[in-house]
Amino acid sequence: MFYRTAAAQQQTAAARQNVCSRLGFQLLATRPSVAQHHQLQAAAPSQWGSASRGAASLGLLRVGSLVAMSCIADEALAASYTTEEPVASASGFGVAAAVATQVPKESMGKPDSSANLVLTAGAFVLPHPDKMHKGGEDWYFIAKNRRAVGVADGVGGWAEVGVDAGAYARQLMRNAADVADAATRGNGDGGAESSEILERAYGLTTVRGSSTACVAVLNGDHLAVSNLGDSGLLILRAGAVAFHTPQQQHGFNFPYQIGSPDSMSDPPQSAQRFEIRVQPGDLILLGTDGLWDNCFDEELACVLRYCRDQSMDAPKMAEVVAHYARHRASDSKFASPFAYSAFQAGFAYMGGKMDDITVLICLVQQPAKM
Repeated sequence: MFYRTAAAQQQTAAARQNVCSRLGFQLLATRPSVAQHHQLQAAAPSQWGSASRGAASLGLLRVGSLVAMSCIADEALAASYTTEEPVASASGFGVAAAVATQVPKESMGKPDSSANLVLTAGAFVLPHPDKMHKGGEDWYFIAKNRRAVGVADGVGGWAEVGVDAGAYARQLMRNAADVADAATRGNGDGGAESSEILERAYGLTTVRGSSTACVAVLNGDHLAVSNLGDSGLLILRAGAVAFHTPQQQHGFNFPYQIGSPDSMSDPPQSAQRFEIRVQPGDLILLGTDGLWDNCFDEELACVLRYCRDQSMDAPKMAEVVAHYARHRASDSKFASPFAYSAFQAGFAYMGGKMDDITVLICLVQQPAKM
């Protein structure tokens, strides 16, 4: 009951077969080769790698123009942006935020070193048009006193029983920020790992609901990542995709999730854990499924290369990427990652998937270059 449902799942088997036969050739254009196919999971569009390059080029011949179009399309929304967290009485919502992690005092005056890398981060939340009044169901955190960030996506099915589906994600992320800050208070480096932050934040969250979550912590030049569900993290190095967390799905459009005791959700220990060595200049992109369901990896790399060419800071890049994903979500003829996953699972679906979109951008830097 408490998981996202696709419009395709409402169709009969006969209708699915009919539409698939008509749309299949479009989706096949974005499929991996036969040699690559066996390495993929049916509902894991983020793992397609180089196979997505063809799809990324569709409609992306002039990325600058397309980014501008996507931002103009949401011009009315931009006028109502606020830096406050969503409240039930809000009439509209959008948020842009940025914070640079504090440089440990003991590193002041020392030569730059990969051992004291820091993050400069910015985030942008773009709610589903129908959920603007309550600020959507996604949230994020950027820790003040350490190198930790995260995103969460509240499971929308809770709205069917009168529960604010975004409340769990917001409280979980506030708790994660508190845990991350407390872990390094008075201690310049080291501290909690990503899995510890997620598990402790989960233990402190008391509201009803459930959500997916992705938490990342920078310790020296190592990025520890815990990802549960279909939110995720991507790393770009020299403009190319270097790493992307795989999605965790029980079935098509049914992601792993953590939640309150009455949610029958997964334990936080189910999160997949990764440790990746990063270097100055790397760009880290965290997002909820509203991003990954609508944009291919190589497509995002192209958009972010454009952003860096325009010397945008992290908050502006997050805003541009969110608007770009919204542009894709509203395109009914786009063979999106979500459409491809639906096709692989035997459902008829074409176009993007309208959803809340949360984007968090981190630039890996040496302190002297902040």
